[in-house]
Amino acid sequence: MKNPDENLDAVAIMRSIRDKLSAQIQGMTLEEELRWLGSQELKDPFLRRLRERAVPLPDVASHAARRH
Repeated sequence: MKNPDENLDAVAIMRSIRDKLSAQIQGMTLEEELRWLGSQELKDPFLRRLRERAVPLPDVASHAARRH
């Protein structure tokens, strides 16, 4: 029996996904990018638990203001 994944090009798929994501976030500030990342739905239960348990990120805008 032939494996249906035999002709799967994982590298091409990954590059395509990366290019789409890069186009979506192009031109965003760090604060906008972090908000965008936080708004994405996680379908993987493991990643969802990691996000729920993660230490909240500091306010990026106030952190940037303190640096200047």
